[in-house]
Amino acid sequence: MTLHPLPDNGTIGVMAPSSPVEEDKLENGIRYLENLGYKVHATDSCYSRDNYLAGSASRRASELMDLIQDKTVNAIFFARGGFGSAAMLPLLDYDAIRNARKLMVGYSDITALQWGIYAKTGLPSLSTGMPATDFNSVPVNPVFEDSFWTFIKTGKIDYSLQVPSNRKNGTISGISLPATLSVATKLAGSPYFPDLKQSIPILEDVGESRHKVEGYLWQARLAGWFDRASAVILGDFAEPEQETFPDNPSLDKVFDRTFEGLNIPVIRHVPYGHIDNKIPFPLGVELSLSFGSDVKISSQESLFDI
Repeated sequence: MTLHPLPDNGTIGVMAPSSPVEEDKLENGIRYLENLGYKVHATDSCYSRDNYLAGSASRRASELMDLIQDKTVNAIFFARGGFGSAAMLPLLDYDAIRNARKLMVGYSDITALQWGIYAKTGLPSLSTGMPATDFNSVPVNPVFEDSFWTFIKTGKIDYSLQVPSNRKNGTISGISLPATLSVATKLAGSPYFPDLKQSIPILEDVGESRHKVEGYLWQARLAGWFDRASAVILGDFAEPEQETFPDNPSLDKVFDRTFEGLNIPVIRHVPYGHIDNKIPFPLGVELSLSFGSDVKISSQESLFDI
């Protein structure tokens, strides 16, 4: 399934599906987009607060559906992550979302929306930076910026990365499922968890103690995620301010333990996650992975009907 592209000078709807937004950061991100010629419509949730949520789940879900059904809005950029978007999932109109075929952009806690919508509709989306976080930076990180707008224009990715993997040759393909690991595991067992058959989970996280990262990966392995997958891509796992245990293994040792004995490609340390120089990954599209002196990751087809 393809999406409608974001046209030059089109209208971007921005809403906050998770935690409250810092207004000055959002304003910086909106100003950046407007300077590129886009029109930006920010909804009330961007300026709302209910403890650690940007308003009630029903209000946030209603705002998202308003953007979905507003024919003047070409794409939806989520303002930021944080916590709370999963509560919107039972309140959405999935037929309307499928029929609108609008590009939705976000990551982190937005994993819940992206995985849930994909599970219910088969609709793809884009996992990458957001207006009140990455577009807030002055200047915007050039790696993120260049890779983001290349994708927006083409609907495809084509990366050659010098990153470690357990394969040295060959090519495989699978359906991309980028995610913040801790958010994705919370969807397990729900109707909003996608089929992982022939998938490529692309996993990252932020602020989780090393033992929790290992725990999430073991939960995923015990639940059979990786038995059904074609490959696994591991992004950045940004450390918390303070670890729980004083004697921590390296992240690579955690990966060694949790992926030992799995007969699928595992690629590590890809620049995806809560980092300034993140590269975008589409969700719900077929990717090709080629192994050699470097790892090539590319889309088979454009996400957009262009």
